[in-house]
Amino acid sequence: MTAARKMRLFSLALLVLAAMLVAPAVAHAKIRVAVPDFKIEGDGTPALSLQLQDGFVLGLVRAGVQVLDPVDVGRKLDATPELKGCDSSPCLKNIGKLLSVRYVLRVRIDVSGNSYKMVARLFSTEGEAPAALPVSTKTRTCDVCTVAEAREYMLRLADAVRPDLEEPAAQITAPLKQSPPPPPPSLLPPLAAAMGGLVSMGVGVALLATLPDCHAPTATTSTCSDNRLRSAVGGGLIGAGLITTAVGTAVTISRFHSSPGSQATTVALTMPF
Repeated sequence: MTAARKMRLFSLALLVLAAMLVAPAVAHAKIRVAVPDFKIEGDGTPALSLQLQDGFVLGLVRAGVQVLDPVDVGRKLDATPELKGCDSSPCLKNIGKLLSVRYVLRVRIDVSGNSYKMVARLFSTEGEAPAALPVSTKTRTCDVCTVAEAREYMLRLADAVRPDLEEPAAQITAPLKQSPPPPPPSLLPPLAAAMGGLVSMGVGVALLATLPDCHAPTATTSTCSDNRLRSAVGGGLIGAGLITTAVGTAVTISRFHSSPGSQATTVALTMPF
């Protein structure tokens, strides 16, 4: 094998190895997060702030998150100083656009002697009106810690924040099946009402048709008194039946027209009305 051929094979092996190392990073685009504020309150010092900030950022980076630390954010927001320290909804949205990030993390650590209280608030920058309230708040507390132990707690704080930074694509579920349209309203109730009205009218007509003649020689006072009662009942039945039939017929025809798939027999049933 010539030296040139060996060199080509060696170069090809290096390219394959590089592709294998780069592929996972390319396959999974990193989530971008901005950390504009990292505040130490109380007994903190600049050196302590750098140590704890380094631990927090390292915890995010090792989980595959691309982090813009306070220095990066400050440099990119130099042209828009009004956005620095602003956490209203419009500010969060503008920060997201300028920095190309989906989330903003604000970290505060209260230091009292060897005691540390660590709070990380996560804000979303997306949506029509991103909420000014944090979408997630994580805390860690160490009552008596060395600086190295406090840095380890910051790593744990970053690990607690990481699950809330999932990409929307990972949360997309299968599209929901469309629910079937509601069934058309039944024709039976109004149709039954219309038919009941017809029956009522028939009974009323029958009562009126069978009234005895009060002018007949055999008529009595009690008979004529009954006639008045029967006339009132018959008239009431006819009136109520007429109204019920009209309303039932109108509703039946209306529902039939609104449901084209109704059976053809309905037409025959509604025709007499």
